[in-house]
This record gives sequence, C-alpha cells and structure tokens, in this order.
Amino acid sequence: MLTTQRLVERSLRAFGERVAVIDGTRSVTYAALRERSARLGNVLLAFGAGGERPAAVLLPSEARFVEVDLACMRAGVTRVGISTRLSPGECDYILQHSRSAVLITSPALYERVDLSQLPDLTRVLLVDDARAQPARTGREHDYERALADGRAELTAPAVTPQHPAYILYTSGTTGRPKGATHTHGGRVAALVNMLASEIRADEHSAMVHCAPLTHGSGSKLLTFLAIGARNVILPRFDPAEFAEAVVQHGGTHSFMVPTMLQMLLDGGEAVRAAIRAMHQLSFGGAPITDVLFGRAIEGFGPILTQVYGSCEAPHPVTVVRPEDYLGRPDPAKMAQSAGRASYASDLLIVDGDEKPLATGEEGELWVRGSHLMDGYWRDEQATADAFAADGWYKTGDIAVVDEAGFVYFRDRKRDLIITGGLNVYPSEVERVLIEHPSVKDVAVVAYPDDRWGESILACVVARDPDAASEAELIDWVGRHLASYKKPRKVVFMPELPKGSTNKVLKRELKARFWEGRDRRVN
Repeated sequence: MLTTQRLVERSLRAFGERVAVIDGTRSVTYAALRERSARLGNVLLAFGAGGERPAAVLLPSEARFVEVDLACMRAGVTRVGISTRLSPGECDYILQHSRSAVLITSPALYERVDLSQLPDLTRVLLVDDARAQPARTGREHDYERALADGRAELTAPAVTPQHPAYILYTSGTTGRPKGATHTHGGRVAALVNMLASEIRADEHSAMVHCAPLTHGSGSKLLTFLAIGARNVILPRFDPAEFAEAVVQHGGTHSFMVPTMLQMLLDGGEAVRAAIRAMHQLSFGGAPITDVLFGRAIEGFGPILTQVYGSCEAPHPVTVVRPEDYLGRPDPAKMAQSAGRASYASDLLIVDGDEKPLATGEEGELWVRGSHLMDGYWRDEQATADAFAADGWYKTGDIAVVDEAGFVYFRDRKRDLIITGGLNVYPSEVERVLIEHPSVKDVAVVAYPDDRWGESILACVVARDPDAASEAELIDWVGRHLASYKKPRKVVFMPELPKGSTNKVLKRELKARFWEGRDRRVN
C-alpha cells in the first residue's frame, strides 16, 4: 500500500521547476520544496522527533506550513497542527498530551507557550528572524539557520502504511481535546477519495486556501501537490483579497464554510465575477440554509460542491455535486441533504441498540472506510468508544437516508455545537464558566444563527443575579478558551431543567430556542 512518504517523493521529483506554493509575493517550486523539506526533515530527526514523538506546528497559514508538512511526511515524523486561534492553555494541553518533541512557531505565538508545563518539548524552531529574539530556555533555534545547517539529502527509514502521519486535535466531550490520528496509508486513501468523489482538477489547477491549513483546507494541500498543481495560500479570509488572488494567480478551486460563502456574496459584483471564473468551490463544516445555497448558485453558477466529514472521518464522507442539484425545479432544496456517500465511504444507519435500520428510518450515522482515523492519540478508551465492530466509526449525527442514497441530518446524538464551521463541545465552555465565582450552575446549548449557522448560548444560574453580567461572563470565557468558543448570548435563569438523576435536560433546554424548526441543526 502506498504511503504519503513515497507519494510526495514522487511528486517533488517529477514536477521540478513547476510552482508548488504561492504565498503572497513569494513563489516556491517543487524543486525548492524538495530541498528545503529534506533539510528540515533531517533537522527534526536530529532533534528527536519521530513516529512517537511528534513535531508540532503553531503557525498561521503560510508556505512554511507546507514545508513542515512535507518534511514530516518524508522523514516519518508525526505532525501535530495547532490552530492559532486556540488559547495559551489549549495550546499547552495539546503540546503536553501529544508529547511533542519539537515545536515550529513564530516568536509572537511562542509567547503563548508555558514551557514549565512541557518537559518533553526539547527543541523550538522559531521563524521570522528568531536570532533577534532573546532565548527563553536555550531550546530555541532559528528556523532558517537550522535549515541551512541541515543536510540537503534526506536520510530517513521507510515507513509502513500504519505509521502515524498526523494528529488533528478536536474538541472533546469531557472538555479536553482528543487527537484524531491518521496514518500514512489513511492519508493516501483520503487523497484518492477526494480526487474520485469531490475534486476535479489537473496540473494547471490552483487551490486557493483561505481557511486554516490546520483543518479542512489543509487536507487538500497534498491533493494538489500530488497532481503537480499550485497551492495559493492566503493569511486570512477577506472577500476582496480572495477575489484578487483568484484573478492574479488563476485560482480554480477553494474550500470554505457556509459563512464565507455569505461574505463573498455580500462582497460586490467584482468579487462575485471572480468567483464565477473558478472551476469548483467546495464548502462544508456546517449545514447550509436553502436561502444561502440558492443565492450562491445564482451568484456563482454551478461550481458549488458540498462535503461532509469530521476530524475523525475526513471529507468527503458524503458529497453533493453540481449534477445533484442542476436540472431540479428548486435546486436550493438540495441544501437540506449532505449528499450521497463518497466512493471510499460505507454508510450505515443504526437505532439506539446499534441495530441497522431500513431506508428512510432515522438513527445514528456510522461510517466505515480506509480514509478514517486510526484512533485517538494516547487514548485507548476514547478510541474503543468511537468505533463499533468491523471498523464502523460512530459519528454521533442523527440522520436518515432516502431511496436514492441521499443523507439528511436531523440532530446530533453528541452534545456538540458547530459555529462558523468550527466544533465546540458545550462541556468545554461549561467547565470554564462554572469556575467563575458568580456562577452557581450552567448549561451551554446551541441556538440558530443565520450568519454562523449556530451560536453558543450559556444558560446560567447566578449565585447573586445582581453581581453577574453577560459581558463579564463572555469575557471570562475568552480569557480561557479560543475566541470562537465564547458565548454570543448569556441567559440568566432561576434554575435549569433537570431529570430525576439531577442531570440537566439539554434537549428540553435547547428546544426552547429552536421552536418552529423541523431539525435541531442549522
């Protein structure tokens, strides 16, 4: 079975002086990536990184993220991507739990890291002229100097398809992130599935990355490198800047969440015209409304492809292609479906006793395929809980499949909020809020939001109603968690609805804010 180690060696040799990455005004060829990632791979191995001791990358979206990714694949080093949006405490937890040996980051982001909690972190590679930065521990090394000192030819043992390639940390049901671990073979399978089921591209294509490379957009880096195409990387999403990049660099593809589609539609005719020139615009991460999907089809043309997946089961698990909605009397209605199973995905709907259900019956969606995660990093119990017999991954999403094979989501079995395409487990937010001296009891639920899909609502029982304020509690969460995990609303209540076991009745609480809607996802 092919590994990403062998796959990238083939691409880096084959495409030579062709442009691989465009980052602002800088273009990097496949040949340059081959040499720089080899030097970095040797450095990482020398610093003690490997299959069991990962290299963590805490960088904004830029070309060096690609270098790190390639170096890790080629050297057989497990990569841990850390979102720059996470709080210092969240970053420290991921570095600690993963037992990362090396961290690649910038001096500014390095300030977030509490080294006293990270005895396993033996080396830190700092980008952006790290030599001008005062050393904190002596573990710091300048990124460019380290590459210059590294050997230009990589010497690394061959890895097996079962070797861990990367770890993607996702919000945890217990309030702590879990590391979804993907193997070299699984990443190749995900790439093949993407090309077969979603991406229609060739060597002349250009993928414009406007979302974080640590998650959905980054999953497409290897796909476009494998076919000798270009990856155009933007540091942030701005409708006008995105449209300019599409025009300037011949952007043909992109991936984003529905909220970004809305922003592009509102960006003016020049923005919409640039998007209409693209070949394909994939979106996912959250459900989309009929109204927004209809506006996007009208504004951009038949270039939209909807995908569904997760950190554990990379998209596309299911996919809605243009041919699925073109020619229908009301194509926008296809927004209600997550599409049909991708070519690599096997789907099953089960009841509460985990027994298979017939077509049209509502139950939990299970997924099976070679592109799924291998398990959770250093968490055997969570891995056992996530999988059923015969390799079925329990998504926690409640769905129904019709006679034509289209999947329709109805609710979530897990207590999960998806806001702007990002997963937030209420337990994370509750764990922080309950530590506030004014909070006696708290329950966090989702409420429908036309811009973000869902937003976070904190239902709080205050110790002293006159001493607590909505703004204070929102700010409190922002000091401990990533900003996207802050509640947008706080509702003060005299008590929370609870059952006979004193457990908060989340469904009853959530229903108060979803009245009049036929599903509990938005």
